[in-house]
Amino acid sequence: MKYRSLSNEELAELENEFKQFLISNNVYTEEWEALNKKKAKKVQELVEMFSDIVLEKALKNIKYLEHVTPNDIKSFKCDATEMVLIGIASKNKNVDFTKDTLADFADELDIFKTSKPYHKERELEVFELLQSGCTLIDEERFNKIELAHTYSTKEMKN
Repeated sequence: MKYRSLSNEELAELENEFKQFLISNNVYTEEWEALNKKKAKKVQELVEMFSDIVLEKALKNIKYLEHVTPNDIKSFKCDATEMVLIGIASKNKNVDFTKDTLADFADELDIFKTSKPYHKERELEVFELLQSGCTLIDEERFNKIELAHTYSTKEMKN
C-alpha cells in the first residue's frame, strides 16, 4: 500500500465509487459478501487498492499546504516539478502563530523563501506533509504569505 487505508466512514462516503471499483475488478455483490465472510486478507487488499487510487487522485489536486506552530508558519506551493516554501518566524518569543495574527507583529518577523525539486513522487511528498500536520490552504492565503515575503525583501533592500 502506498498511502493508507480509507476509514470506514470515508469508504461509506465513497460507497458508489467503491462498488464500481469492485465491479471493474470482477467482484460482484455475491463475491463481495463471500469474501467478507471467509477471506479478510483479500478484502483488505481490495480496500487498500481502492484507497491508493482515491488518495492518489486527491493528492494530485492539492496545490497549497500550510503548517502552523506557535513558533512559525510554513506555507507550501506544490507545483508539478518542485515545491516552494515560504516560512515566517517571529523574533518575539512571546508570539504564538496559532493564536495571533501576522498584523499584530509585522515588523518582528523573519520571512524566507526557498524551493526544491521533489526527491520522491510529488503525491508521496504531499501525503507526507499532510501526515506531519500540514493543512490545506487556498491560493489566496499562499499569495498573501508570498506578498509578505516580497514586501520584506523590498524593505531589506532599502
